[in-house]
Amino acid sequence: MRRFLPLIIVILLIAAAIPVLGYLRPPEGLEEGKRAPDFTLQAIDGSKISLSDLRGRVVMLNFWSAGCGPCREEMPYLQEVYEELRDKGFAILAVNLDSPLIAADFAQKHGLTFPVVTDPDYEIGIRYEVQYIPKTLILDRRGIIRFVGVGSFASAEQLRSLLAKWL
Repeated sequence: MRRFLPLIIVILLIAAAIPVLGYLRPPEGLEEGKRAPDFTLQAIDGSKISLSDLRGRVVMLNFWSAGCGPCREEMPYLQEVYEELRDKGFAILAVNLDSPLIAADFAQKHGLTFPVVTDPDYEIGIRYEVQYIPKTLILDRRGIIRFVGVGSFASAEQLRSLLAKWL
């Protein structure tokens, strides 16, 4: 039995590692070049919006919170670029991780005209591996992920430069 002990230990370690390795893989569809998983959330105006509703446009999917300083700082840049490029097939879907009341209050105070949906239970945040905010994904017109980034945009020009590849 003693001579098999090292083999038994190796087998047990491998068996224990298999479930852990499954958690290390990113969820299917979150890598650049793959289709973004669809979801439907309630907008602050009470309507339901699905990501697939925006297919045919270049979409900026932005996860944020009103309590996040960098999120608040980049919102004027997002609004400026949205106003400038929405007629060219650009859309923003801002996924707020706060309550609908907080999100609606923030959007009204800051004059946001792009769609804001809420994910207060963090269901979509988990699906999209949102560990830090703001987190931004850029989807092409077919819903394929072309960019994934964490952190705020320093200027509207920085965002315009990024979007120029797909508009």
